[in-house]
Amino acid sequence: MSDIANGIDFNDIRIPEVNAWEMVDTYKWDTVPYNEWEVVEYEGKFFTLLTMDNYDCLVNPMESDCWGMIGEYDTSLNSYELSEHEYVEYKGKIYYPIINPNADVLELERNIRYHDPRNYNLKRHMVQLSLYELHKLISPNNISTVRIDDYDHSMQWLKDASKLKLNPQIPRKIDNKKEPLTDWQMATFQTSYDPYQNPWHV
Repeated sequence: MSDIANGIDFNDIRIPEVNAWEMVDTYKWDTVPYNEWEVVEYEGKFFTLLTMDNYDCLVNPMESDCWGMIGEYDTSLNSYELSEHEYVEYKGKIYYPIINPNADVLELERNIRYHDPRNYNLKRHMVQLSLYELHKLISPNNISTVRIDDYDHSMQWLKDASKLKLNPQIPRKIDNKKEPLTDWQMATFQTSYDPYQNPWHV
């Protein structure tokens, strides 16, 4: 719902292409009984029925204490509740959150780090595969031989890594003794764990 800039540089982390809000059905107010939390439009404003105590369907939302006016969506507000009754108005429509709509608060070692901890081998090959797929979408008949060679190399690397014919240099899981685990399959295929003796180390 937000059009403002976001990301680590802006101290505001949001998930791209994920919509946290679901649209609510609304009705033009009329002198008919409504259920609790139903949303109506009256004189250009939106209201929801907060309580059924002393509810009178003949009294309009402006004059009744049973109705509450719904506020507009505020991009600077970061404290919306995850509730199916947390209504907001946005461009003449009413929405409620289906997942947490608030941006993550930056916390060191929880959602940010000073240095990129991702495995260099995996990053390199994923970038090569992504560039190839991007070029294929933009100009499928004009892909450079460099991109094709990188794609073939990365696919071969992934196949060999999946069959444990090479060491992908991925950090091991830590066991209860705080020591890295070693898969028995890797131990049978690899006799030396020196990374400089691994021809696939990049």
